[in-house]
Amino acid sequence: MSWWTNYPWRMVQTNLREIDMETMDAKAYAKSLKDFGATVVLLNAAGIIASYETKLPFQTKSSYLHGDSLQKVIDACHAQGIKVIARTDFSKVRYPLYEQHPDWAVRTKDGDIINYNGDVHVCPNSDYQQKYMLEILKEVLTEFPFDGVFCNMSGFLVMDYSGKYYGPCHCENCRKKFKEMFGLDIPDKDDFHDPAYLKYLAFKNICTKKHKEDIIRTVRSISPEIAINGVDYIRTESNTEIGRSQWVYSASMNSRLTAGPSGDRPSDNACVDFIGFRYRDISVSPYQVSLRQWQNLANAGSVSLYIMGDLSNHKDVSAINASKPMFAFHKEHEELFTGSKSLAKTLLVRNMPPAYPDPEYEGWIRFLTESHIPFDEIKAAELKDAAQMEGKKVLILGENKMLSPDLARLADAFARQGGTVIANGLTGILGKDGRPLPQPMLACMGISKITGISPKSMSTMFMQTEKDKAVFTRSAETPYLAPGALVVKCQAVQGAETYLSMVDEHPFGPPERCYYTDKDITGQPGVIVNPYGEGKGIYLPFNPGTMYKDEGYTNTFTYMQDVLFNLAGEEDLLPGTTPMVETTIRKTQKGILVQLVNTSGFFGNTYYAPLPIQNVCVKVPADYLKAAGLENAAPAVDALKCGRTTVTENNGDLVITLDTLKDYEAIAIAEKE
Repeated sequence: MSWWTNYPWRMVQTNLREIDMETMDAKAYAKSLKDFGATVVLLNAAGIIASYETKLPFQTKSSYLHGDSLQKVIDACHAQGIKVIARTDFSKVRYPLYEQHPDWAVRTKDGDIINYNGDVHVCPNSDYQQKYMLEILKEVLTEFPFDGVFCNMSGFLVMDYSGKYYGPCHCENCRKKFKEMFGLDIPDKDDFHDPAYLKYLAFKNICTKKHKEDIIRTVRSISPEIAINGVDYIRTESNTEIGRSQWVYSASMNSRLTAGPSGDRPSDNACVDFIGFRYRDISVSPYQVSLRQWQNLANAGSVSLYIMGDLSNHKDVSAINASKPMFAFHKEHEELFTGSKSLAKTLLVRNMPPAYPDPEYEGWIRFLTESHIPFDEIKAAELKDAAQMEGKKVLILGENKMLSPDLARLADAFARQGGTVIANGLTGILGKDGRPLPQPMLACMGISKITGISPKSMSTMFMQTEKDKAVFTRSAETPYLAPGALVVKCQAVQGAETYLSMVDEHPFGPPERCYYTDKDITGQPGVIVNPYGEGKGIYLPFNPGTMYKDEGYTNTFTYMQDVLFNLAGEEDLLPGTTPMVETTIRKTQKGILVQLVNTSGFFGNTYYAPLPIQNVCVKVPADYLKAAGLENAAPAVDALKCGRTTVTENNGDLVITLDTLKDYEAIAIAEKE
């Protein structure tokens, strides 16, 4: 068993600047980590700058190696019981190296290089990354007893630190390889509407996959006990940047995606201390850091902090101090978090690569989180077989425009065997040419025919009919649903139930003409519920997630709650509680851990201290208790942070009332001793 398996992962990433090695005190560095509660540290080792006496001519050695050596730092950390991961960065080389090897550089479509403060971007298809970086990895991982390795900024970079966009690499290596593979020239810019760009995406994936395989093979040849990022553990970031909107569920999303439904690999979602690239010395709100750490803990069982410099010389200590309680809490209860498994019955599929914004997906995260429905997340490319959906009752595909035949078959089989599949928008509807397929790929959706697609609807809406009122109970006061820009006009298969009726485009100005007539009511469904085998499919011919993420109206939220609760059979585990509380439920070695995260401090784009919430009702359904082996006894219930609980039983369900929720609470449920 490798060291990272069921390891109590508490990471501090210290991005050491060149000058930090000038006065490095190895023992003080390691002690500060130990006192903080860290069990893993990530520190600079090789690549752009070597933090040691490298013997390789294609790596620039730091000129500040006058303090304790890298070897002493690693030894001091190991003496404190701290694992050490080497941070490497092969995305750039110093300008003098570029001058010796101009063929290594990324080239714009005009043939220019990207020179940022004397660091020149290098191409993943250059000899530097294909050959020489592997030699550097061999040197640093052979010379020093690192426990793991992390390669920063891997892949094809199209922007610099100032946010300037350069477009795809047009170096000779890339142009030649792309032409050989696809017979095309590299597109000038990233454009999903360009067929050549879709080929270029495939090209990048092929190159990146092979490069990753070369790295894995190189590291494994040195030692199988060196943890590799992206394989043995996965590092992500919750960060901010000037000019970018805040995403309050960043840490929850990253942790769930990393852990996956099985939760069998360390999830290292780094809470980034600084507010953006240009302000590396200034921390984000301490309440934002606190929220992200609790979200990490609730969704993957780890905490992680990323700072510039080290704990002893980082002058803005607000984020450091904000993280201390989470590191201490994890340390005190690490046996509960280590090896815990999600009990969520819902699986949300991410269709876009994590690097790309996906408002539809983020909107679904909001629907589920704010409805207190525990769920897991998985990337579409990683969902390969039915075993990954074991214990799940609901599979949410959202909008997957490029639904693969394999995933369509898997989803249909899930519904046929008793599950509920929810899809919306253009999922499985379009072919590679962008036109509607003769038959949608997903049979369980219950669509017999696509009669039209309106990507820029303005006033189209859906209205409740008399029979809909029994289902859309939360939407009783708002009989119309605003779907947003995309509307798919379709017909349902025979035997499917349809809900809501489309009101087609009609005047919305001037006020005297703002009304629809009977001829505008099309009868096109707003929801299709199709019995399929032992289960069913639910199809929404619009994109509710995008509408909610972008606009945030309760009109969207209440309708989606009716879909989730009344049509999909989901359960609210915090009935009567504000949507500003996240909840997760996990199986531990001793029973169940319910975690609550208070997000009420997020207002506008600022994070404040969350408001205390009184008398939070937590319902643990009987089947959750059964899954944890707690169905036959009155279990012990303990709030681990600061709250107090009272417990009752209702038809086999456990009903817990928490007196006060401050920022976070963990409720342990176990057999009485």
